[in-house]
This record gives sequence, structure tokens and C-alpha cells, in this order.
Amino acid sequence: MEFKRVFHSKMFYLSLGIGLLITTLQWIEVGLPMAANIVDGYIPSEVSTPYSAFESFFGLAGPPLVYRQIYYTIAPILAVMAHAVTLCGDKASGYVKNLYIRSKRQDYYTAKYIVSGIAGGIAVTAPIAANFLWNLMMLPAIEPMASMAIYPYGIGLWSDVLYTNPYLFVLLYILLIFFYQFIFVNVALILSRRVTNRFLVVILPFLLNYFFHMLVVNIRKYRLSPIVIFDMTNIRSLEFREVFAEGVLLVAVTSLLYFWHVKKDEALS
Repeated sequence: MEFKRVFHSKMFYLSLGIGLLITTLQWIEVGLPMAANIVDGYIPSEVSTPYSAFESFFGLAGPPLVYRQIYYTIAPILAVMAHAVTLCGDKASGYVKNLYIRSKRQDYYTAKYIVSGIAGGIAVTAPIAANFLWNLMMLPAIEPMASMAIYPYGIGLWSDVLYTNPYLFVLLYILLIFFYQFIFVNVALILSRRVTNRFLVVILPFLLNYFFHMLVVNIRKYRLSPIVIFDMTNIRSLEFREVFAEGVLLVAVTSLLYFWHVKKDEALS
């Protein structure tokens, strides 16, 4: 039921469309010019290669950086818009009460949790994956070389994987970004238990994430920020165990809070 609603939802396609718009604009400005002049990237007097799909890829390309910065910043909005915001609408319209007659309350909220997380992850990562595929179709897949100025540098997350298996590097990052969307979705689901305004449900996870980013930047704990973690060109020292532990902890805490609210409401009803 919930999966069917996703693929019939205007909000899901709007979220996906916004993401595709940003990654497409980056591809038009960076990928297409490189594809039209592939050999210009090769300079005989320097260690260089023709332009490659990895150089123009949204996640790894150089300037202009504005597309990537905007995308990673608004990721919580895209994730929540995809499906999590429907819980707020379901409660306001009385849809939830009608479902209680036909099915268990716990089943509805569990399905909402799972589908919202998956839909949010797809909405945020599908445009990135699409951009990568477009670049692969237009440019040669020349593997990055450590001697060239290709991000991330040696201390970046999975930098060793980039230079040995760049396809795996891209896949790992996409999976990481996908997983982190559950945090924003869970926050929205928790808010939907008490907030009836859909705009607030969409915007509050974004604001919380942005203020958290500003806080950790000010105290020089950059690597705690999801905005920094999502950036494949990050040159700061990131350890997978720290990134994974933070993600698992936040997903676990927000998931427990969500289901605690569900149980609490069941006890009161």
C-alpha cells in the first residue's frame, strides 16, 4: 500500500525532479563541455590524461561547486518530501483512522517508517547516480591517478578505494548518503506525530541539520556534519568507523523515538 502511494505521489516526483534539475545543470555546465573537448585535458608536458567521467561526475568534479553545495544542503528537504511528509497529511485528513479499522496501527506506522526511509534515500541518491551514468555515456572512464589533482586526497574517506576501484568508491558513497537519509526522515516522522503543518515537517529537519553543521564548523568538528560527510571531495580526515558509528547511532536513536511515540499513543488510545 505505502509503496504504491510513493509511485503515485506528486511530492515524490517533485523531490526527484528538483534533485535531477540540480545534477543535470551541473552536467550541462561541466560534463558536456568536457565531452565536447575530451583531449583538452591531456597536457603532454604534465602528468595528465584526457578528460574522464570521474572528473566531470557531480560527486567529484571541480568548480563550479555551487551545485554540489546546494544539493547536499537541501538533501533533508528532498528526503522528507519524498514520502515522510505524508504522515502529517494522513493524520490531518483522517486517513489514519480509516486504516485502523482495516489493519493494525503498528503495521501502518512500521510500513510508513520503512517506505519513507527508502523513498527518501532514492530521491536523494538517484539524481547523483543518474549524473554518473550520463558522464559514463559521454566520457571515457579513465581511472583517477594519485599523481593528479583528483579528489579526495589521501586522508579523505575511502580515498584509497578511489584510486584502485573508482566504481566501488562511487557506490559506497551513494549507499552512505542513502543510509543517512533515514535520519532526516525519522525526524520528520517524529515531528508529524505532533505537528500538523506540512511545511514545518519538511523544513525543520533541514534547519536542524544546517544549524548542526554551523555548530560543528564553529567548534572545528567538521567531520560530524552530514553535509561534510556527503561531500566526496572532502579533504578532511574522515574515518569510516566514525562516519558509520555516527550514522548508526543517529538512525537508531531517531527510530527508537519514533516507535516510542507510536507505542505511547497506542497506550493512550
